[in-house]
Amino acid sequence: MNQRYWLFLFMAFPLFAYADKGNNAWQGPRESVYVVTHNHYAEGFTPEGETAKFGDLIAIEIYNPKAHAAVESDYKIGKQLALFIGGQSQGNVRIKSVLPLQCDSSAASVSTDASVHLSKDTMALATNAATIRPHSNSQRQADAEVRKYAQQLAMNEFRKHGVPESAAKNIKVDRLTVTKLDVSGSEFLIGSLFVELKSDRYEVFLVGKISDSGATAELARYHKTTDLEDGKDSEDFRFVDQLDFDGDGTDEIVVEVTGYENEEFRVYSRRDGSWNQVHIGGQGGC
Repeated sequence: MNQRYWLFLFMAFPLFAYADKGNNAWQGPRESVYVVTHNHYAEGFTPEGETAKFGDLIAIEIYNPKAHAAVESDYKIGKQLALFIGGQSQGNVRIKSVLPLQCDSSAASVSTDASVHLSKDTMALATNAATIRPHSNSQRQADAEVRKYAQQLAMNEFRKHGVPESAAKNIKVDRLTVTKLDVSGSEFLIGSLFVELKSDRYEVFLVGKISDSGATAELARYHKTTDLEDGKDSEDFRFVDQLDFDGDGTDEIVVEVTGYENEEFRVYSRRDGSWNQVHIGGQGGC
């Protein structure tokens, strides 16, 4: 996504959207949910005021329990929110101010407890929902064996879309995390892989269940980018974090999806070994 140093806001739309009617079986929490991250979206001045600077710590509301799209985002100055990383409680963040973010969205500038430090690349979740089931953080970087499993799963998906077999040796890992999602102790790989051939880039976002002999894909999202120079047809999936929003004992996962000058956040829920997108929120763009 291109970084822009000057923005001009002309319209203000709600920051969130809700899942399709077919996914209404998922019952989300009764409190808003936020992604906490260092600003990597946009920076500049707008008619609504100055945006956060690149690198500033911000919170983006990605879920609001109120069902009507006309409801304004739930940013209250001074509000304290419980912070979670990898499903584990990590102190609190406090809303300092509300700022424009993109041409049609806003975010909160936040501060953390003195004991909390979020690295530049960390993306976390914050909410005061009573249904949250926190647990210890089991996330770890993928080792060589898991990376091999992920590359095999990625190539399986690429074959379905006509990517030649010769691409297998050139598959690169963008981001890859290993984690547990419930009390079963099973481990899952979550991340993005890609391969570039000539003028095209082939990408896949994966969630795979790891076994002693390999991994089985439970979710695979494929995308082909042809505009490698400007990325006007790009769609980058990035694993944000995990948290059991509805208290059913299995973590949902949140994914950031960025395109050309836009972003949104998608929530996926696991049931019977398959993943369904149950919510979309936090949209912004120009």
